[in-house]
Amino acid sequence: MRPLSSRERKLIAVLVLVLAASLVLTLMIGPIVSGFTERAARRDALVQTFHANELRIGAVGALQAEAERQVGEMRTLFIAAPDAEDAGETLRERVEAAAQEAGGDVKASEAMPTEEGWARAAIDTRMSHDQLAALLARLNALKPALAVESVTVIADDALTNTKSDLLDVRIEATAPFVPAR
Repeated sequence: MRPLSSRERKLIAVLVLVLAASLVLTLMIGPIVSGFTERAARRDALVQTFHANELRIGAVGALQAEAERQVGEMRTLFIAAPDAEDAGETLRERVEAAAQEAGGDVKASEAMPTEEGWARAAIDTRMSHDQLAALLARLNALKPALAVESVTVIADDALTNTKSDLLDVRIEATAPFVPAR
């Protein structure tokens, strides 16, 4: 192997110097610079989160008003009562009033126990066919809505008198309820 000329030695020295400088940049300064960029990106993300949270905090009043509106609207869809017994009584009164408005002779009515969140009532009445149709139409139009679970119709008078239009009717109805404030 021949000895290197002075120019070749200078080139090798410059190459070693460039290699050492790039190694220092890569191993020591690179992580410091990347740390700055990562922290800057985290700061930007935190600023965006902060602004989004400010918007949410600003919207709390509107969200509260909307929630109160929805609660009020829900109370129009359900019977509002302190407990299931009172809800059953309210339902019984509504069904009994509808039967009386339809012209039926109410013989008995009762609030019955049922599962949580529901009120249940039954009514026994004597009425004509037309009155029964009117009662069912009234029950269908009541607000808050109720579900008629069963309708039992007995026409005993028709056996002895074919012209009799009187029916003994038992209606059982349920409706959802929410606890009153």
